Amino acid sequence: NNALQRSLKRLASKVQEGWEYPVAIRPDGYWQGKGYDDEAIEGLKGWFFEELKTAVSRLEHGVCDSIKVGYVNHDKALVPHWNALFQSFQHINPYDSGVKLALLNVELNEEIMRQICHHIRYKNISRVYFAHTEFTNMQAAISELGEAMKSPKLKYLDWFGNSIYNTEDMTLFTQALSQSNAVDKLKFTSNGNENAQALLAGVDFSTYKLLHFCGNDLQTNGRTDIPDLIASNPPLEELDLCQNRLNDDDAVLIAQSLGGNTRLRLLNVRWNNIQKKGMRALYEAVNDTSTLN
Repeated sequence: NNALQRSLKRLASKVQEGWEYPVAIRPDGYWQGKGYDDEAIEGLKGWFFEELKTAVSRLEHGVCDSIKVGYVNHDKALVPHWNALFQSFQHINPYDSGVKLALLNVELNEEIMRQICHHIRYKNISRVYFAHTEFTNMQAAISELGEAMKSPKLKYLDWFGNSIYNTEDMTLFTQALSQSNAVDKLKFTSNGNENAQALLAGVDFSTYKLLHFCGNDLQTNGRTDIPDLIASNPPLEELDLCQNRLNDDDAVLIAQSLGGNTRLRLLNVRWNNIQKKGMRALYEAVNDTSTLN
């Protein structure tokens, strides 16, 4: 097993060398002088420095399957720490199932986002999670994401609470998703009705296995993107539509679309505006065995 052999060799060599985090962490007084209060400093130490040190160490030792960085604004003084992370990406195992990269409540300027997406494009990073991310330049960030989406290793994109307010930027985002031939799992949650509508109308999801559109306040306004997708019997196994504003008409159309679908295993429509009529149609559809092989 190439993946296991590579990991064991990296681990053995680094244990022998003795490992230290390569960047000095400045004392609290430095951050106080930059205007950070005590709570912000504790968050910086716990969520950024410690998580970064853990990730860099595990990458250097060849035993990393998940990287989490969070709760930090952009600061020039943090760039050496970002660079330490990027440098350690060279040790990502190219043979195994890939690394998950999670960016939680972070502010990313153009250069840091460019570096992140460059490594997603060329390293074995299989899942990327952007949650409540503040991009200093949204359009540039989405352009870089489009390049990252060309990676044959990237299978899963999680975009949570990153609403896109500019129509041109949203068009660019749908184009970025469309550039991927590998991604087959998408969680697009808590981004708003208009964003979700644009995505459903603008992206071909016919090869996806998992789609989550939870918490977008989605209203279809009569559009049939969702039932049309289900009726086409794609590889889709899991579809989460909870916490939206789907109504009885949507539910009836979805119920009708289930008749010819043999692959969908999970459909979540909880916490919508679906009443008795819609629920009855869905119940009858999922309990109808006349079309099963």
